[in-house]
Amino acid sequence: MRLLITLLAGAASAVAIAKPQGDVTPCRQDCWNEAAAGAGCDPNVDDACLCGIFFDLVTQCTSQVCSIEENLATIDFLTEPCQ
Repeated sequence: MRLLITLLAGAASAVAIAKPQGDVTPCRQDCWNEAAAGAGCDPNVDDACLCGIFFDLVTQCTSQVCSIEENLATIDFLTEPCQ
């Protein structure tokens, strides 16, 4: 019985470690990927892209298909680099 509990606890720890940093939900990740593909530029290296067309596309997507919390988290994440 102790072995089973230890194995289950180890599996739970492994799942927690594999979780993406910053609490990125699948919806937010899908919108981020979709916006990056549609922007025609690379938001990872171009601030004008990040704070321009990419910002518009990703926030539009999250507002349409993600929860309110996910939408606000996306805006919050992008606000600092785009001020």
